[in-house]
Amino acid sequence: MRGFAWGLFAISIWVAWMLATRWGVKSTLDFWDLTALRFGTAGLILLPVAWRSGLDPRRVGPGGGTGIAIWAAMVLGAGFVYQLVAASGFMFAPIAHGSVMLPGTMPLFVALLSVLILGEKIAGTRRLGFLLIPLGVGALAGAGLAHGVGGEWRGQALFVAAAMLWASYTIAMRKSGLSPIAAAALVSVWSAVLYLPYYALFHGANLATAGWGEIGFQILIQGVLSSVVSLIAYNRALQLLGASRGAALASLVPVLATIFAIPLLGEWPQPLDWLGVATISVGVYLATGGKLPFLRGT
Repeated sequence: MRGFAWGLFAISIWVAWMLATRWGVKSTLDFWDLTALRFGTAGLILLPVAWRSGLDPRRVGPGGGTGIAIWAAMVLGAGFVYQLVAASGFMFAPIAHGSVMLPGTMPLFVALLSVLILGEKIAGTRRLGFLLIPLGVGALAGAGLAHGVGGEWRGQALFVAAAMLWASYTIAMRKSGLSPIAAAALVSVWSAVLYLPYYALFHGANLATAGWGEIGFQILIQGVLSSVVSLIAYNRALQLLGASRGAALASLVPVLATIFAIPLLGEWPQPLDWLGVATISVGVYLATGGKLPFLRGT
C-alpha cells in the first residue's frame, strides 16, 4: 500500500506537468524554455545532495564497467533529453494523445526490459493486464486520429519515443543502487550541466518575453514538483513495488489527464476515448497485481 501511495502521488504531479506543459508550449514559452526552467531549478535545489552522494558517472551502479552506461540511461531517460522529446510532443498533439501515448506505452517497454535485463517474472492475471493496456492505448489513439487534425502523428511518435526513454531510466535506476533522492539529484544536476550552456547560447532570448507569473508557475511545476518531488516519489514506488508494477501504475495518468483536461483545457473526449480509459484502468489494476473477483481464493 505504501508503494501504491507513492506511485499515485507521483502520477498526480505528472498530470499537472502535462497540463502545464501543454498550456506552456501553446503560449509564450516553448519546450526549450520549459526544459531550462525545469533543470535549472531542480539542479540548483538538489546540488547539495548530488555533491554529497557523488557525481562521478563511473561510481553509479554495481561497477564492472557498467557505471557510465547506467548513468547515461538515467540522465538521458529522465533528464533533459526526455523533457525535450516529451514537451515537444505537446506542440503537435493535445493532452488526450500525450496522456495516452506517453505513460500508456511506457509500462510495456519497462515490462519487456524487466524480463530481459532484470529477470522479472510476469505471470497470471498481470499478463492479461499488460495485454489490456495497449488495447486501451489503441482505442484512445484511434479516437485521436478520427477526430483530430492533421500532423498529430508527429506528437504521438515523440510521446512513444519519450516512453522508451523513461523505460530505460526505470531499469537503470533499479540497477544503480541509488536512493530515490540521490537518483533525482544525479539526473537533475547533470541535466543542468549538460543542457543549460547550450540553451543560453541558442535559445535563451525567448525567456525574456514571458511574464514573471508564467515563469514562476512553470518553475513550480517543472522545476520543483516534476523534477524533484515526483521523481523521488516515483523512485520510492519502484523500490517498494518493483520496476514493472511501479511503471504499470503510471498508466492511470491517461484516466486522470483526460478527466482534468475537460474543465481546464476544454478538451472533451469522444466515446472511444472513454472506452480506452476504462480498458487502461482495468489493465493497470491487473498489471499491478490486482485479482479478478471470480478468481479470488484460487
